[in-house]
Amino acid sequence: MTRHKRLSFAAVKTNSVYTRTNLVTIKNMAKPMDDAYEEWPRAAAESQRFDELIDLIVQTRAAGKPVIWSMGAHVIKNGMSRYVIEMVRRGILTHVSGNGATSIHDFELAFLGETSEDVARAIEDGSFGMWEETGRYMNEAIQQGVDKYGYGESLYHYLNRHPERFPHYDDCVFVQCQRSGVPYTCHISIGTDIIHQHPIVDFEALGRASGRDFDTMCQSVAEMADGGVFLNFGSAISGPEIFLKALSICRNQGLPMSHITAANFDLLPVFEEPLPSVSEAEFYYRPRRNFLDRLRQVGGQGYLFQGLHQMTIPQLFHRVLKRKQELGIEFPDYSRKERLTAQGVTLFPVAERQAALQADHLEPSMQFSQQSSQQSSQQSSMKHDGEGHVTWANADDEKFKTFAGSIAKAHEQGREVLVSLGGNVIGSGVSPVICELIAAGFITHLALNGAGAFQDLELAAFGQTEERDGESLAKGKLGMWREPGELLHTALREGYAQGLGYGESLIAHMASHEELYPYSRFSLLQACSRHGIPCTVHVTIGTDAIQQHPDVDFAIQGGASGRDFHLYAHTVSRLDGGVFANFGSTVTGPEVFLKALSIARNLGHIVQQISTANFDIVKLGDYGRKVGYEDWDYYYRPRKNIIHRPTSLGGTGYHFEGLHQETIPALRNLLMPGSAN
Repeated sequence: MTRHKRLSFAAVKTNSVYTRTNLVTIKNMAKPMDDAYEEWPRAAAESQRFDELIDLIVQTRAAGKPVIWSMGAHVIKNGMSRYVIEMVRRGILTHVSGNGATSIHDFELAFLGETSEDVARAIEDGSFGMWEETGRYMNEAIQQGVDKYGYGESLYHYLNRHPERFPHYDDCVFVQCQRSGVPYTCHISIGTDIIHQHPIVDFEALGRASGRDFDTMCQSVAEMADGGVFLNFGSAISGPEIFLKALSICRNQGLPMSHITAANFDLLPVFEEPLPSVSEAEFYYRPRRNFLDRLRQVGGQGYLFQGLHQMTIPQLFHRVLKRKQELGIEFPDYSRKERLTAQGVTLFPVAERQAALQADHLEPSMQFSQQSSQQSSQQSSMKHDGEGHVTWANADDEKFKTFAGSIAKAHEQGREVLVSLGGNVIGSGVSPVICELIAAGFITHLALNGAGAFQDLELAAFGQTEERDGESLAKGKLGMWREPGELLHTALREGYAQGLGYGESLIAHMASHEELYPYSRFSLLQACSRHGIPCTVHVTIGTDAIQQHPDVDFAIQGGASGRDFHLYAHTVSRLDGGVFANFGSTVTGPEVFLKALSIARNLGHIVQQISTANFDIVKLGDYGRKVGYEDWDYYYRPRKNIIHRPTSLGGTGYHFEGLHQETIPALRNLLMPGSAN
């Protein structure tokens, strides 16, 4: 097996955060009891649903049941910290969670009184995210606390040990949660946060601490066995995915979970009706799938609300207080009981699972007419040529041809072509096409998220992947499959002990146990190994089905993926004159890429002339237009972190709209004319 070089972060140059210009200050934070707040919602139907939610929150807490709050970083950046704190203090919330970026902004406000740097400027000189105090303090907090505490609680204890450093302690969400006896959990993605760029970062500690927090979240969700409310603000992936995985674990252990309400608040215009088809971006919007479609499978209900956090959060807070006062009730003190045990897990043989993708659907001819029923429904709106091959309406677009030409040129000149994939890419059945591109040398590094790596391994070992979840959640089976988990976690344990990263460990296991992988000809991991290119895996802690398995070791999850981040950063350091393409990964792909680019530039590597492209079914329209905080596409990571920021010093960024079954074969056809015949 080829061992690939990793980029050391030891020489990364950090700057004092006190020299940084920030976009958010504590002086501008909202004051819940003093500030006027805007009218919202305005539409009658939405107003009725919001009234229903307010009543449910009040009734839930009056009955002593949990209300869990999940948020993305912009809740803090929009100045809403004190609202969250007040809801904790007044007994409205029983658990608060966020991603890694949320904890960073909250932490910086506590010691600096400001947060949110000017990324567009800092990415050019390699100073983006390279802040000494933020990176050192937070990494020290995790490393010092991980033997006893989870991620959020480790931060709290660090602040208590160093009160002189944190003059804005009282306005820190995770501090006030812990002081009120409310869990605050952090659910991180390896390689996506600025503290992962710091020279003292320990990815094993990060994974272990965030894994503890996932366990805490699962116990909190288990308290919703007889009812509860889950509120999600601006977290489009990690919040709803962690909720789903926790819900699955609870159902697996026999808890009813049938009276749960989940509500999503976001700027994205996605609505409950009508039901989107699988060829529309709204179908893949995680809050919609997990809070509406999947939650209904166990008897729950979900709501989707659209609006800025500055409008929705104040309204929710004040309406809950008003309704509570009208009813003349008090919220009882809340104490959580742990209902889940490691011994209570039931695993099922993978042979019982219904899968949407079967190996016998993947023919080298790439005739997609015999795809699974799910993929067949996707094709109903597709165009085919006379021989049954899927075609893409924009295959003749000049920008697309120009981008394909950039790949061809990079190939001719021996430059890097880095390709990042989301989990749905493998499920769409295009692995053989990607294998062709790898074999022909048009891809020099493949990056997968955790779901993508797991699906690839499953396909190679069992000839199937992409679980059908029609009734599996209700039956406690969703993601709870014995053999895939045993296989992947064994591969990781063995490889990690030998100093390997995540992708390297899976590749090494395939090489050592060929008999366990009878369908490896369809594996992207195997294709990368066969042609000597790296395949890295970038995981989020708590979002992957594989992390529901009792064999999971979160320290290894974090440590192995961290090694892959070092390897990935080395490729990015060599990307000048090369290409970066992202297929369907809306957060992990663009965030890991931007962080690695900052590291490479910080270490003095010239990375300026880059051609970048994002492939998705999201409709961006004119992606060159200027957008602001009030526009939903401002928060679409690929727009900022793939199309614009990396190419500011040279190169061009593109966005191409289409299903993976259309765009990836179209790219192959341009680069390898005649290969589909």
